[in-house]
Amino acid sequence: MHPLHIVAWLIQAYIYLIMLPYALLSWFRIQPGSTLARVQVFLYRATEPVLRPVRRIIRPMGGLDISFLVVILVAQFVLVPVLER
Repeated sequence: MHPLHIVAWLIQAYIYLIMLPYALLSWFRIQPGSTLARVQVFLYRATEPVLRPVRRIIRPMGGLDISFLVVILVAQFVLVPVLER
């Protein structure tokens, strides 16, 4: 397996296993101190280093944070040519 394929796979795993669950959990009110709250804190800490620079460029609009969408679209734009090799 080519090293670029491994990197592409790791990026996709990060998106599907870390970013998307965090985005889904952000839609719900979670009781502080619960196990789910600890999972949410972990996911926040894992996603914030990636999302923070995007949020500096594209501010949330009307309470809607599109930084997730931007990161996922850019990642897919970069990954598709790599995975088609």
